[in-house]
Amino acid sequence: MSELLKIKLTIADRVYPLSVAPDQEEDLRKSAKKIEAMIKQLEQNYAVRDKQDVLAMCSLQYATQLKKKMPKKIRV
Repeated sequence: MSELLKIKLTIADRVYPLSVAPDQEEDLRKSAKKIEAMIKQLEQNYAVRDKQDVLAMCSLQYATQLKKKMPKKIRV
């Protein structure tokens, strides 16, 4: 078993320290960057008062994208 890496990801102006397997690091960093980009886009396009609102909208968009990619018999 390989050692876990200690990394820090910043999402919505908050730092999240994580311990991850080396093979997860790149995907996690890319995902955090995608979330940050979507947050920025949502903040530019909508009058958002709170980061929690932006995170909720971001979560809905990603959940919708994921659902569209899943086979129909597995969708919830």
